[in-house]
Amino acid sequence: MDSHTALLAPLRATLGTVVAPFHLVAHAPYRLTSHIAEVAATRSTLLERNALLERELLKMQGAMTRYQALHVENARLRELLDSTERVEDDVLIAELVAMSTSPQEVVLDKGELHQVAVGNAVIDSSGLFGQVVETNAFTSRVLLITDPTHAVPVRVLRNDVHAIAVGGSGGQLRLKDVAISLDIVEGDELVSSGLGGRFPGGYPVGVVESVSRDPTEPFADIVAAPSAHLGRSEQVLIVAAGDAGTVGVADAAEPVMDAPLPTPAPEASS
Repeated sequence: MDSHTALLAPLRATLGTVVAPFHLVAHAPYRLTSHIAEVAATRSTLLERNALLERELLKMQGAMTRYQALHVENARLRELLDSTERVEDDVLIAELVAMSTSPQEVVLDKGELHQVAVGNAVIDSSGLFGQVVETNAFTSRVLLITDPTHAVPVRVLRNDVHAIAVGGSGGQLRLKDVAISLDIVEGDELVSSGLGGRFPGGYPVGVVESVSRDPTEPFADIVAAPSAHLGRSEQVLIVAAGDAGTVGVADAAEPVMDAPLPTPAPEASS
């Protein structure tokens, strides 16, 4: 009889139903093995992709860090370039290559070959930074305005009172020999006076932080914070102005006073 005859269709269907579970059980190991292999291959692929993504992320983080550093440096250079627009003297951009805390000095990457001379003022984007005290062919040494041996004639922007700012402790400035009767208060802005031939006038020097007056003392104790970012600036401007060779140090000579400072008037006797 033909095995495909319609008379045997019900029997074939019944036998197929009975045998089907055995086929499933017989093929289960093969299907399980195939599934495990597929899962393993997928996991391996995912691990490789994850490792690749981690490497790409690390590269992007490195590029982002560099971008941020370049962005900060670009902002600083823009500040310096903006400051050159406010400076009438010839200026030269220089970069710090070394720093010393005793004395408070920095070394710049510009020297005599770049027309840098002893006595040139150095500023950053915020104010007076220091003064060149030594040069060689390729570098120059700058004494910071906060060094105890440094002095600069200043005036109060508010009322044009003159004084001498010398380096103080803790990166601050002190106004030297200021009579207690002079009108100087906290918050007053100090700028270079331009007198004495040491620094060109008009550069921000500092802001008065505290004023202490003792009636028993002839002079007030006045402390100011420097305007320049002395511990943070990486690029500065060398100002090619002023008398080269005249260094504004407090112990080089008696400070040049912009104007005689008045002494307190004696109290009237009763």
